[in-house]
Amino acid sequence: MTAVAVALCLLTALAGCRTGTGARREGPAPLQTLKAEPSPAPAIAGDPAALAKLVKKDTQNVSQEVREDLAPCAGDEYPVDTSSGDLTSGEGPDLIVNVATCGDGMGIASYVYRMVGGQYRNVFADEQPPVYGSAENGKLEIIRQVYKGDDQVCCPTGQEALTYVWKDTRFVQVERTYTDYGDALPTPKPEKKSNG
Repeated sequence: MTAVAVALCLLTALAGCRTGTGARREGPAPLQTLKAEPSPAPAIAGDPAALAKLVKKDTQNVSQEVREDLAPCAGDEYPVDTSSGDLTSGEGPDLIVNVATCGDGMGIASYVYRMVGGQYRNVFADEQPPVYGSAENGKLEIIRQVYKGDDQVCCPTGQEALTYVWKDTRFVQVERTYTDYGDALPTPKPEKKSNG
């Protein structure tokens, strides 16, 4: 009987040491940092026709030229691009709506719409092309390509980045940077002509 008792004790001890759900290490649990979940994009963000309608109805903040020129490029595909984010701490995610040309996709306007009383209201407009707006770390970033002289659309001279933060009831510019592309872009070398 003693041999059976020893074998049973040994088996119990070994069973407690197996991997998986065996013995646990005690001590304080690791602290987890809670991260705010980003607000899900509203349904309108994925509907270019609804975004175009929102922009076209905005007679106070959108120029007549942009409203009249905003038409589908092919079929019912409007030249609008949108992203959403928490820029203003409003009732819902803010919408950044970029309007472009159909031909070369150059940004002609960028707008920010804030949820107020269950409806989106325009709180920012930039109609100085070429322009593109986006949400970066809770801030609004406006990018403009800078063209000089006879620069082609593909090859701007530089880029200007403007950063805005929401303060009270409006966006305030907090940073402006300029990147001069200068000689960073390759220039084609003239081909040598052979005298043939």
